[in-house]
Amino acid sequence: MVLAFFNICRLQKGPQDIPESKNLLTLCLVAYGLCSVVLMYLSESLDKAILAAILEVILIMIFTQALLQIRGKSSRWMQTVTAFFGTGVIISVLALPVYLLIGVGDVPDTAQRLDKSLGLMLLAALACWNIVIMAHILKHALEITFMTAVVLGITYIWIIFSFTSAI
Repeated sequence: MVLAFFNICRLQKGPQDIPESKNLLTLCLVAYGLCSVVLMYLSESLDKAILAAILEVILIMIFTQALLQIRGKSSRWMQTVTAFFGTGVIISVLALPVYLLIGVGDVPDTAQRLDKSLGLMLLAALACWNIVIMAHILKHALEITFMTAVVLGITYIWIIFSFTSAI
């Protein structure tokens, strides 16, 4: 099953290729939530990281439901959300070493600046790739153009960031 999520990340498959399964959705949701907690815990207290991760998961589910309902495609919710969570786990696992690279301490200033610069470039690349993946999923789920899906993907991230940073 992990291969299916990698194939979505590589834009070779879509959410329709994920089985409609409550168990798979639950597994992906829990894994995504845990990854979010770990990433947020690097810069926040544990209670704030948990609260932000819960809020993020809820927002993804609600926003996805709203978009699918508007387009009359509510029956695609489980596969779409599973695809978001499954691919999100992959992006999160890739982001963890980048976050650690950015937070490296006890190294000379020059090396630290280079590490942070490299880390920030990698983080920006991961963020762009995440938007492309989200757009790819939305394009298939909503049957919309890729550019419209990119705008929605950016909106997703903006909404989630706005709410979670308020915590």
